[in-house]
Amino acid sequence: MRIRDLILPEDRVFFTLFSEMAVTISEAATVLNEITHELPAGMEKAHRVRQIEHNGDEITRKIYEKLNESLVTPLEPEEISRLAPVMDDVLDRIDRVTQQVCTYELAESSDVLREFSYIILLSTTEIQHAIKSLSELKKPEKVRNHASEINRLYNLSIELQSRGVLDLFKAKDLLLIIKLKDIYEGLGRVMEKCNDVGHALNDIAMSHS
Repeated sequence: MRIRDLILPEDRVFFTLFSEMAVTISEAATVLNEITHELPAGMEKAHRVRQIEHNGDEITRKIYEKLNESLVTPLEPEEISRLAPVMDDVLDRIDRVTQQVCTYELAESSDVLREFSYIILLSTTEIQHAIKSLSELKKPEKVRNHASEINRLYNLSIELQSRGVLDLFKAKDLLLIIKLKDIYEGLGRVMEKCNDVGHALNDIAMSHS
């Protein structure tokens, strides 16, 4: 029996912190989704995403702080060190693309924008579910299933981004083309980071199978 099978209760704080981070990510994705569905209104909500991102930074700091203090952890230290930054990256990218959307002052939304932000929201929900399943550790297949769904959504986002860019070149407004292409790329980076979280979770689940 490994020492991590005899975890002290207080060491489960890592799962609490990862759960808090997953909720924080989902909160930011929810606001982004609201903004893209409300354009041109709703842009004042960007400051909420910025505040949420700051909250996420604090959670990440606590994870590393606790990791440096703990002698026994529920996951390998390397697994915690891998998962924490990729989750933080998702939140950073959501904040960045939200600021893009609002800075560019789009006169209206688009089907691609709304669909993209919804896919991101679905992905962050899957991250939440995966983290919850990860805390059980006895059912790693659940974590892997959620990671697989994140990857499926990521593949959908790649197709959506390609379709969105192709549609852009049918437009006549050059400035709008530049703005939307930049935003679509930003949304694509969010999904790349979500997929990185999925890969990390899948690898952790496999190592505990």
